[in-house]
Amino acid sequence: MFACVAVISFAVLLGVGDSAKILGVVPTPSISHQVVFQPFFRELSLRGHEVTALTTDPMRDPKLSNLTEIDLHFSYRIWNEHIMKNALKFKTNPIGATIDFYKSTIDIQDEQLRHPSVQALIRGEEKFDLIIIESIMPALFGFVHKFKCPYIMMFSQEAPSDYYKLMGNPTHPILYPDAIFQYDQQLPFPQRLLAVLTMPLFPLFARYIFSMHDHLVQNHFGDDYPSIVELMSKPDMLFVHTDQIFHKELKNKLDNAEHGFVYFSLGSNVKSKDLPPELLDTILSTFAELPYTILWKFEGAHLDGLSDNVITSPWLPQQDVLRHPNIKLFITQGGLQSLEEAMYSGVPILGVPFYGDQTGNVKRMEIGGTGLIVDYATVTKDEFKAKILEVAQNTRFRNKAKELAALAQDQPMTGLERAVWWTEYVIRHKGASHLRSPLLDVPWYQYLLLDVLAVIASVMVIVGLLVFYIVRWFIGLLTCRRKKNEKKIQ
Repeated sequence: MFACVAVISFAVLLGVGDSAKILGVVPTPSISHQVVFQPFFRELSLRGHEVTALTTDPMRDPKLSNLTEIDLHFSYRIWNEHIMKNALKFKTNPIGATIDFYKSTIDIQDEQLRHPSVQALIRGEEKFDLIIIESIMPALFGFVHKFKCPYIMMFSQEAPSDYYKLMGNPTHPILYPDAIFQYDQQLPFPQRLLAVLTMPLFPLFARYIFSMHDHLVQNHFGDDYPSIVELMSKPDMLFVHTDQIFHKELKNKLDNAEHGFVYFSLGSNVKSKDLPPELLDTILSTFAELPYTILWKFEGAHLDGLSDNVITSPWLPQQDVLRHPNIKLFITQGGLQSLEEAMYSGVPILGVPFYGDQTGNVKRMEIGGTGLIVDYATVTKDEFKAKILEVAQNTRFRNKAKELAALAQDQPMTGLERAVWWTEYVIRHKGASHLRSPLLDVPWYQYLLLDVLAVIASVMVIVGLLVFYIVRWFIGLLTCRRKKNEKKIQ
C-alpha cells in the first residue's frame, strides 16, 4: 500500500475534464518494483490523465488509450549480472555493497537515457504537468529540470532516512535506524551509539553516491544542468510503498493439502536458483522432513533432490497464495511488499533476509510477534525445521498476524485510491509548496536546540560559578573570623 510521507491533507477528486499530462519514471528492472506502480499508472490513465511511463515491464494493455509506455526491458541484462552478487555481499559489507550497487546502475541509466524514445523526450518540446519518479536511479532526475513542473518522488520499499529529511520529516536514528545497518528497533547501547555517530555521515554518503551520477545528467541532458543533489532537493510529495487468478491445477493441490502448505519465495531479485549449494541442500533436506506441502517460487528448470511434497514454479500469484485458507506460513526474504501482503492477509512469516532493508523489516515483524528470523549464512537444517514448525504450529504467531491484518484493513480508502488522491492534489494546485514543512527553513542548530541548550548551559555555568564563588567567599570569611578569634584568645 502507498503511504503519503508529507505533512499534507487533500480536498477533492478531479474529473476527466481536469486531465493532466503526467510523466512516470520507474526505471528499476525488478518486477517487484514495477508491480507497485502499474495499477497506479493504470488508474491515472483511466481517470483521463495522459500518462507517459518509462518502465522496464510495460503492461501493453490496448484498453489504456491514455497510457504511452517506453519499454526499457533491456535493462534487465545488466541488473541480473550484479544484483545477486551484491545481495550476498550485503551482510558482511553493507556500505561497500550499496556503493557497488549504485555503480552497477550507472550503466543501466546510461543505456536507458540513450534509448531513442527517451532521447526524444529529452530533446523534444513536450510539456508535462507532473512527474512521478522512482528515486533509485538518480540520473533520471534530469527530467525534473527539463520539464520544470511539480514532481512526486516514490519508493516501492522503505525510503532511506535522507529522503524523509527532504520532506521536513526527519526520522529518529534510534527508533528508525537506517536499513543499511540491519538494525531492529530495540538497539543495545553500542548500536545506538553507532547509529547516532553515523547519522551526520549519511548525507555525505548520499552526496557521494549521487555525485557518481552527475556526469550522466550532464552527458544526456546538458552541461548547464544542476547537480543531482540539487535536482532532488524540493519534491512536492514522497510516496512510499510501505490480482492474479490461481491456475486450476495449483489451486487443486493447495485445496487438497492435508496438513496445509508453506509458501517459500525470496522475491524477484534474490533468485532461489542462485543460492549457494550448501544453503540449497539445507532447504531441500528440511522440506523433505516437513508434514506440509511446500509451494516454492523457484526460477530454475530443474532441481535435484526435490521431495514429493514440494511444488515449484518460476512465478506464483503471491497475493492469492497468501489469501488461501490452507496456508500455514510464508518463508520470505523480507521485502517490504511481501511483508505488507503477508500482514494484510494475516499470515505469519519466517524471514530469511539477504540485503538492504530486509533484515530491519523482518526484525520488526519478529518484535511484533508475527514471525521469526533465520540467518541464511549460518542456518542449519535443525534450526530451519524447528523455526518453521514453531511458527506454523504455535497459534500466537497466527493470532498476532490476524490482529495486524484487522488493523491494516481498517482504512477509509485503499492504497491505490490514496495515491491517486494525492497525485491529483499536486496536479490541481500545481505543486504542494504550501504544505512544505517549516522545519526545512529551520537551521540545523535550531532544530537540534543547540542555541537553546547553549543558553541554558551558560546560565547554569554562570549560576554555578556565582554559587561557587559566594560559597568560597563565605567560607573564606568564616575562616578569617575564626583565625581572628583564635589570635584574640591567644
